[in-house]
Amino acid sequence: MATPDASEPTTVPLAGWESHFADGEGFRASDDPELQLLTQQLPSAAGSRLLDVGCGLGGYAAGLARWGYDVLAVDWASSAVAAVRDRYQDLVPNLTAQRLDFTDEQAVGRLGADAFDVVTMRLVYPFFTDKRKLAERVRRLLRPGGAWAVTTPLAERLSARRYIALSVGEVGELMSGWDSGAWVDLEPGGLRCIVLRR
Repeated sequence: MATPDASEPTTVPLAGWESHFADGEGFRASDDPELQLLTQQLPSAAGSRLLDVGCGLGGYAAGLARWGYDVLAVDWASSAVAAVRDRYQDLVPNLTAQRLDFTDEQAVGRLGADAFDVVTMRLVYPFFTDKRKLAERVRRLLRPGGAWAVTTPLAERLSARRYIALSVGEVGELMSGWDSGAWVDLEPGGLRCIVLRR
């Protein structure tokens, strides 16, 4: 899949994602130390519903399901959803997957208001063009006290491919308007997870 340079818009056409995931290509895999740091910031897994937006090949969603969350993994690429269903059949019913374009207001609305305790977005937030509407959708999906966890590299830490990351200023914008917010570095000089509470 061709990737944009830092000066190009961050929107990648659906066809690009379809071929990316159909070829079995993913992104940087999560590991147990990352998941452990993340889950320390989230509501308890027991009885918690979690929505993983932009699930890709499903490794992150599967890891969270193994930690005890009831996970719905969504992606707008059918090939990604098919891969999750194929690779993680052993985790059903704790992990289910469906195709969902998270920019489609009506489709997201069908998930229901106050339906999730946690919404996660790992390495996908920078690809959404209308961040204000994105935040509104997430806020409606979260139950009171729920958490939105955005895992992303920071642009200041990258020498190339800065379009896949957030600047410090963008992190500040992301955190504004929430009841509380915190962040944790998941690895020194690497990924940061911003956790926002409703």
